[in-house]
Amino acid sequence: MAIRGIVAISTVLLFLLTVNHGEAIWLTIPATGGTKCVSEEIQSHVVVMADYYVVDEQNPGNTPAVSAKVTSPYGNDLHHQDNVTHGQFAFTTQETGNYLACFSVDSSHPLANPLTLGIDWKTGIAAKDWDSVAKKEKIEASYIYITSPRSDVYYIVMYVYCFLQGVELQLTRLEGLVQAIRENIDYIKNREGEMREVSEATNARVAWFSIMSLGVCLSAAGAQIWYLKRYFHKKKLI
Repeated sequence: MAIRGIVAISTVLLFLLTVNHGEAIWLTIPATGGTKCVSEEIQSHVVVMADYYVVDEQNPGNTPAVSAKVTSPYGNDLHHQDNVTHGQFAFTTQETGNYLACFSVDSSHPLANPLTLGIDWKTGIAAKDWDSVAKKEKIEASYIYITSPRSDVYYIVMYVYCFLQGVELQLTRLEGLVQAIRENIDYIKNREGEMREVSEATNARVAWFSIMSLGVCLSAAGAQIWYLKRYFHKKKLI
């Protein structure tokens, strides 16, 4: 019973470690047509992958088509497809900024029902191919099925071996995640430094502008006093 308990616990833990959690973005385009967009601010040199697909539960045999377009912060086209019901795109960002993905339906051909579009958007560590990493590092998170009779110790060793390999793969993922977080923190620090420099430079310029404005005002006041005194002396009023 103790051996079965150990095996069961190892199996559950391995399952929890190897499950991938994902979240899709859902957009609803009106039946009259139009455009819906999704955007994300991404740093440079980051891998971006996405799958998009049209969902029509009421008429699955005749799914409406959409036009997809992805642009960079500078307006460059990274992906453009017309009249598609599903597709995917992948690219590595070249500049930091807001990347925009827009999906549209021609308003000249109204639909019977609103259109639902699903997007599975992945960036950075989430877009990494962990199967290739596991093969490269010779990590296999799989079970070993034993058909021949073995001792209880052998069963425990095999299951623990599989469990530890699954843990190794997850630790590799966590290492990549920590590296991504560290890079993001470094990016935030750099941005903070740039913003602080801009703020200090702006404050210095405002201070000099204020001093110059005060000097101009004092000069104008002095010139007015001099002119009035000269005018009154000339008119022999004082």
